[in-house]
Order: sequence, then structure tokens, then C-alpha cells
Amino acid sequence: MDRLRLPLVPRSLRLVGVVAVAATILYFSVFTPPGSGVIRTGPLGLLPYSTWLHALAYAGLAVTLAYALQDWPWRDRTVLLVVFLVAVGYGAGIELLQSTLDTRTADFGDLLVNAVGAAVAAVCWRVLTRWVRFYRVRRLTELETPV
Repeated sequence: MDRLRLPLVPRSLRLVGVVAVAATILYFSVFTPPGSGVIRTGPLGLLPYSTWLHALAYAGLAVTLAYALQDWPWRDRTVLLVVFLVAVGYGAGIELLQSTLDTRTADFGDLLVNAVGAAVAAVCWRVLTRWVRFYRVRRLTELETPV
């Protein structure tokens, strides 16, 4: 059975993606976004909306970090452990930052949800990479032909 082929953009762009996701998480963790508190429950009404946002944010961070590290010479398990630890460590750092702010509060439950989101994403990434074959995207300068 053929594997699904997905592009692997240059490492610098992948790392820019990780920084962009981390910066977005930091921004919305420090500043209260407009409309906060309006929506009380997330999909299916099972968990609070903020819980879904935490899980999705750290799952997104884990996936972008795993993609950024895809071509590193480490074993898969090592990469996924690094991805998980970096995502959880980043979440812990943000919770510590929030504890110093008057408008925000640190919550161990948020840290736990962040870890669950990162773990689920790391496991899903591992499963995905078994079905996908990444190929390098050549730089634009390599694709141009002299006229």
C-alpha cells in the first residue's frame, strides 16, 4: 500500500511555525481576549470551553514542534518525548507567568489539560508518521531555471 506523501518545508520555516504557535499561546494566556466568559461549555457540552482551548492549543504546539523535528536523526520515541516535555514545560512556564499577573490565575488543572493535549497530539503524530512519507520541498531558487 502506498503511503500518503506530504511536504517537508525547510527547517527554518518549520521553526518559525513553532515560534508563531508559541507566541499566540503566550499572547492569549497573558491578555484576556474579547468575549472571554461568554461561551461556557465546549463541544457536546461536556467540558468547559477553556478546557477545549487549552487542549487544542497545546496539541497544536506539539504537532508543529513534531513537524519541525521530523527530519532530526533521533529515534521517533525520543522526538515525541522531547515534543511532550517542551510543550508541557512551556505550559508550566506560562502558568508561572500567570501567577504573577493580577488579571490571570495559575491553575494546576490547566497544566494537566495542556499535558493531555500534548500527549494526545504526540501519539496521533506517531500514528500519522507510520502512514505518511515526507518529501523535501526544494527552495524557490533551486526551482528557477536560467532564461
